[in-house]
Amino acid sequence: MDLLKSRQEALSRLSLNRTQVAMTAISDISVELLKSDLPRQKEFREAKNVALIFGDDVVMVDGEANFAESSNVILKNAAILALFSAATLDEKFFHPRFLLMDNVEDKGMEDERSHNFQKLIVARSEAAVFEHQIIFTTSTIAPELNIPAYAIGPSYDHDNKTLKIL
Repeated sequence: MDLLKSRQEALSRLSLNRTQVAMTAISDISVELLKSDLPRQKEFREAKNVALIFGDDVVMVDGEANFAESSNVILKNAAILALFSAATLDEKFFHPRFLLMDNVEDKGMEDERSHNFQKLIVARSEAAVFEHQIIFTTSTIAPELNIPAYAIGPSYDHDNKTLKIL
């Protein structure tokens, strides 16, 4: 019994250590992404730590969790991208290396800010060590990303609607 209990405690310590390594990587990448956002949210430019509290579905920057709507979109997307990105850099990070982001611009986000975040997504992809796939949808793609290497499918506007009514 003592041997099994010792083994269980050792495995628990290893698991806790691994979780701390993963959460530190996610925080560091999130902070980097937030500091790369356009200067719209002072707390992002000065961020030191990003915490994900999965049970409460909360993302906090230095203990704060309530920002302007467009900043909340950036924060949540940065956390999701950081979680994914950490997995593309660490072979022991067992998280899917597939990311689907729908509407990276939401809640009244300005095009320039959305375009900047799209470029951050591409930069994280280019920094990846392991094979991965990212799909993100946007109604306003950054012009320099609207090339065959990144953009797939037709563009839609008022003349070419996604829903074709006969």
